[in-house]
Amino acid sequence: MHRHNQRGLSLISLMIALLIGSFLLAGLFTVWFQTRTTFKTQNQLAQVQDNQRMALIILGNAIQTAGYYPVSANYGGSPPTPLYTQSNVFTVLSPFTVAGQTIYGTHPSTGNDTLEVRFMADTTQGNTLDCLGQSDTAKTLVTNLFQIDGNNNLTCSVNGQAAQKIVPNVQSFVVYYGVSTTQDSSVSEYLTADQVTAGTLWASVQSVNLQLKFTNPLYGQSGVPGQSNSPTLPQVTRIVSLTQTAQ
Repeated sequence: MHRHNQRGLSLISLMIALLIGSFLLAGLFTVWFQTRTTFKTQNQLAQVQDNQRMALIILGNAIQTAGYYPVSANYGGSPPTPLYTQSNVFTVLSPFTVAGQTIYGTHPSTGNDTLEVRFMADTTQGNTLDCLGQSDTAKTLVTNLFQIDGNNNLTCSVNGQAAQKIVPNVQSFVVYYGVSTTQDSSVSEYLTADQVTAGTLWASVQSVNLQLKFTNPLYGQSGVPGQSNSPTLPQVTRIVSLTQTAQ
């Protein structure tokens, strides 16, 4: 009988196998890390798009609600005295300086704009909600004030109450007002709030141009595909017509 000695792997063979295995593991880790980074980036961009959409929808709805009042109440069994009109529902009340005025804003030399709108609640018909999605007492005036707080949140205050955050990461909020200087209900130019105030043109506002810039979630992230060198994303805009005007 011949006895065969058991043979194992040489040290060189073992090191080569370990090296090949390390390369394979490094490749798998790289693929996993890139997939994870791409997924995270897509989530961040999707969240920003949701915030942009939400901000424009909430602001647009508020502007379109500005000036609403339940005219149907004039034809009910117990009509108000006097009957509701644009002028007597929306009286002069600071900062609204013109009878019938339902929109106002400020444009400071530094910082972001503010936007303020008002309407008469009509919860019995379900036609009105404030900027926080709440129903308000019927036949009461409701004022929504939009502004950016110190943490770059778009906030809204209802009737002077504490402001509530509605959309985060807003770096810039500018509002231009389309005014009709020819008094024919056709917008002739867009002005900032201070220009509208200086020209006593609040009664001539026909539309609003909303302009917002949001924080770039990819700013400063090295190795992220498509990352921008700008701390803010490109501006998003929306032009909204007023359904009711002071004229």
